[in-house]
Amino acid sequence: MKVRQDFASVVAVQGNHPIVPDTTPIRDNRTTGKVRAALGTGVMLAAAWAVLHWDDPASWVIGLPTAVAGAAASTLLPVSNSPRISFTGALRLSAFAITGVLRGAVDVSLLSLRPGRLNQGCLTLRTRLPEGRPRRLFALTITLLPGTLTVRLDGEMLVVHALDCGEAVQGDLDALEHRIAGLFGLSLKGENT
Repeated sequence: MKVRQDFASVVAVQGNHPIVPDTTPIRDNRTTGKVRAALGTGVMLAAAWAVLHWDDPASWVIGLPTAVAGAAASTLLPVSNSPRISFTGALRLSAFAITGVLRGAVDVSLLSLRPGRLNQGCLTLRTRLPEGRPRRLFALTITLLPGTLTVRLDGEMLVVHALDCGEAVQGDLDALEHRIAGLFGLSLKGENT
C-alpha cells in the first residue's frame, strides 16, 4: 500500500513558526462580479416581464429567452464597484424627478400651443460631476426636465437640446446636478462641502 503525503512548502521561518504560503485558490473578482450582475439583470428582467404580463402565462415563451438574453448581454459590460448611494439624496432626487416630469408635461403642452414662444436651441455646459455613474445618470435624467434632451456627453462637456434656452433651464440643470451629487454623497468640483 502506497501512502502519499503532500506537505506545503515552507517559504521562511519567523521565530519558531514556519510561514506557509496560502494555497487557497484566488477567485477572479471580475468573473464573480459579472456572474452576479448577470443574475441580477436576469432576475430584474424576469420580474419586469412578470409585472407587465401577469395575466398571460403563455407570454413566457418570449419573456424567458428575453430575460436570459438580457442577462447574457450584461456580461459584456465592464464590472464596476457598487456605488454608495445616500438615502436622503435618493428621496430628494425622486421628488425632483416627479415634479420635473409633471412640470415638463404641462410646460411642453403649453409651449406647443404657442410655438412663437419657443426659444429652442442647444446648450453646451461643463458638468462638475466625476466621471462614471454620476455623470451618466446626470446625462440620462436631463430628459426629465421640461423640454430638454441630452444630445451628447463627451468627457465633462454636455450638449443639451432645449425648447427654451432661457435662464430657467440653466437653473434646472444646475439643480439637477446638485441632486445627482447628493444622491452619491459627492460635492461638486469647485464647491466647498
